[in-house]
Amino acid sequence: MLRPTIKIAFAFAFGWIILKMLFYSLHLFMDDIVVPGMINNLFLLLSISLGLYYTKKQEGYGVASAFTDLKRGITSGMIYTLIVAVFILIYYSYIYPEFTENRIEQRMDLFYSEMERPSYVDSLRSQNAAFEIMTKEEIISKIKADNVSNLSPKNSFVFTLLGMMILSATYAIFITLIYQRILFRDSYSEKKGN
Repeated sequence: MLRPTIKIAFAFAFGWIILKMLFYSLHLFMDDIVVPGMINNLFLLLSISLGLYYTKKQEGYGVASAFTDLKRGITSGMIYTLIVAVFILIYYSYIYPEFTENRIEQRMDLFYSEMERPSYVDSLRSQNAAFEIMTKEEIISKIKADNVSNLSPKNSFVFTLLGMMILSATYAIFITLIYQRILFRDSYSEKKGN
């Protein structure tokens, strides 16, 4: 039988995936990463806090140490993070690869317009020694290759994974502190008094 922290992490992760696919099917927030990202952060926070809450409720409030609560919170957050990061890799690789292509195209259009100014080309050459001996076309192809590499689904996966791991640890620390010091403080003091 799965612990509540794991069950709730799975539930929120799959809930976010379903919501993301619903947005995709309804063509909502297709090129916007802010709204789905904020919902993702909310689901991560809820996964950690509710998972830890139901675990504490199941075992009796005030029983576990702060380290045990922290470990459970991080476990819930990491499970959520791994599922969501893998989905993001699949989503941007196979379901909606046009997102990456559109982002690259937008950046390159902006870059092409900037490259029309000789002062911009000169500033690029002064900032990067490798550009000093390159022609304008070589600089453009190098920048395009860098954009393709930086905006690839694999890089999105890595950045999502790392960012959400840090958020998971941070949220787990804060939730543990809130539970231990504020919400269930009386339960802990009663256990110590007995």
